[in-house]
Amino acid sequence: MSSLKLVIISGPDAGRSFALEDGAALTVGRGQDTNAQLTDPHCSRQHFQLQVAEDKILLKDLGSSSGTHVNGSPASETRVGPGDVIQIGQTQLRIEGPGMAEHTVAAQAPPAAAGGGAALVGTQIHHYEITRVLSQGSTSVVLHARDSEKNRDVALKVLLPELATDEEEMQRFIRAMKTMHPIRHPNIIRIYNAGKTNDHVWVAMEYVDGESVAAMIERIGTVGMLDWRDAFRICVHIARALNEAFEHKIIHRNITPENILVRTEDKVAKLGDMMLAKALEGTKVEQITQPGQLIGPIPFMPPERTLGSSDVDCRADIYSLGATVYALLTGRPPVEGGNLPELIMKIRDETPQRPKDFQLAIDDMFEGVVLRMLEKRPEERFQEPADLVKELERIAQFQNLKT
Repeated sequence: MSSLKLVIISGPDAGRSFALEDGAALTVGRGQDTNAQLTDPHCSRQHFQLQVAEDKILLKDLGSSSGTHVNGSPASETRVGPGDVIQIGQTQLRIEGPGMAEHTVAAQAPPAAAGGGAALVGTQIHHYEITRVLSQGSTSVVLHARDSEKNRDVALKVLLPELATDEEEMQRFIRAMKTMHPIRHPNIIRIYNAGKTNDHVWVAMEYVDGESVAAMIERIGTVGMLDWRDAFRICVHIARALNEAFEHKIIHRNITPENILVRTEDKVAKLGDMMLAKALEGTKVEQITQPGQLIGPIPFMPPERTLGSSDVDCRADIYSLGATVYALLTGRPPVEGGNLPELIMKIRDETPQRPKDFQLAIDDMFEGVVLRMLEKRPEERFQEPADLVKELERIAQFQNLKT
């Protein structure tokens, strides 16, 4: 049982994991008195507990306000095991252990709590017929839908009600849509349309038939390391996307493995949530998440964002891309482990282990690029995405790599 772990597969803390030790209890929630502390504001301070004993794991809800769901069904006290998906608030967690079958994040998305994405399956918003939930996050749900007018599949992102009822936020959303809608770039997920239908504020986007980088990183842990050349291509593609965004004066602020999709047919990597990164900058987000609360998966967050400052620039995006590529090369983020305060201190102070310690075949120049992206001080990183793209293309030419 010592090789079991609880992995966060979607939500604000996606990518973090906690060991499940025999004879020990793991308490999950927002409170500092938990040993698996989350940042999801929709979770209770002490939400649920996993008790590990010999050959079984017992889950017990600790009187949470929104309940605990296991594989889509409410659970107050039940036995769980490898492969089971637990949903609390806007966070999905999965128990993993040796011998598990491979899963992707999208395939494991369970029905959300009442009023969440599952309630929209089988309904229609505008001319989009919703077929299934793809993922659920802290600010929105992403649904697979069919565009009945254009006869094509789309990914339909629907904002949570808290963000959809404020007029100031709506005007900010509209301005962002006007900014992002014209952008066409092969490495940015295209936005087709956006609007408000009844109580639902939505964005219709290009549907990418592939897998998230988060799923790729997860798979690394079971089938071995990803060839560094594949990680290199993803890095080049998303660096080009960041450069395009930078030229439009847009900072993403939430580059994570969840937000990068790799298309199956041609291995093209695409960056998502560009528009919502621009749109969700208003006071309503701050009110929902509470002052000083961190938004996004912590292990991929640049040091300057852990200081609570909103004054970040493109160098923060470069760091987060570096952290994502590092995880592709090594199977783990640059820093990990410990409770939330310990993790934040590691992000600020701990030098990441060299990727070549995990995978000797990695090109020296590429390793140097990744480590420079992860410098603690923004002024020591690449100063603009164009600088990063130029260096990556130089390596590609030197190594005769197609990008």
